[in-house]
Amino acid sequence: MPADEPRSFEESFADIGARETYLETDHEDAVERVGQAFMDAGFGNPTGFSPSENIREHTGEELPPTRVIGIGNPHAGKIVAEETQGDAATLFPCNVAVQQVGEGTQRVYHVSLPKVLEQVGLAPDDPASSDAWQEALNIAGSGVEEAFETLNASEIAAADAPAPADD
Repeated sequence: MPADEPRSFEESFADIGARETYLETDHEDAVERVGQAFMDAGFGNPTGFSPSENIREHTGEELPPTRVIGIGNPHAGKIVAEETQGDAATLFPCNVAVQQVGEGTQRVYHVSLPKVLEQVGLAPDDPASSDAWQEALNIAGSGVEEAFETLNASEIAAADAPAPADD
């Protein structure tokens, strides 16, 4: 693809397993639905935080409402932890983010923790030839795929998602 052609989030960050979708609902409803979609797909929901609230609290600056939902699949997490000799723990849990990008429009996005670990050199030396690593990718990837399919099939899925604003 030529450099001057616009690329989607998923195209721009394919090497880290990027996924995104848009939902037409308020922020809190989107956060609840996203969390439930991932739990239904086999992930736990061990943690979450709001970077926008934290920044507002500490700096007084306003950002669009954003909630990071920590997700984890214990089966994939066990493999990743073993394969990285525990080094992946600094990045646990995996995350999915819900960010308000317009009135009543929420952007949901995720990157694959195992793919990020490959990019930063914390994965096994040759992840493509590690059966265990590929199993972790398959477990986590199928769950993420299922959660995004659920969100995209819901009545609040945006038909025509807006392009993210340039900052």
